[in-house]
Amino acid sequence: MARYCPNCGKAITDDITRVCSGCGTDLATPVAMPQKPITASRIEIIERALPFFAAKKYAVKAQTDSFVSFESQDRDVNWLIFVVFCCLGLIPAVIYYYWFTYNHQVTVTLSGTPEVSLNVIGNTDQAKKDAAEFLQLF
Repeated sequence: MARYCPNCGKAITDDITRVCSGCGTDLATPVAMPQKPITASRIEIIERALPFFAAKKYAVKAQTDSFVSFESQDRDVNWLIFVVFCCLGLIPAVIYYYWFTYNHQVTVTLSGTPEVSLNVIGNTDQAKKDAAEFLQLF
């Protein structure tokens, strides 16, 4: 199963890698994720998450009873770099767009019973903003 860098969201496909090749973040140090205890049930949280992220053009990528992962078709693109590559040719621009940019992904993780803790993580600046906005609902 692939891991993802907590900073840039790049997929880490092996268990040996200690530093993200995308942004240089140290993967050996666990990232402390703030947990927010809430009174809503797992079903209520998921029922709130689905329409919230659907309204922001996210689709469900994966779902279980303990997490829901959303992905947007929108990409985190630096348009200045993209335009420069377009001037150099279409092939470098396409390579940049599909290999070096990331779709916005948000993961809602539920833990604990009967009191549920909620973690919401985004992989790009926009996804982090959407995740923080969702947390404000609780």
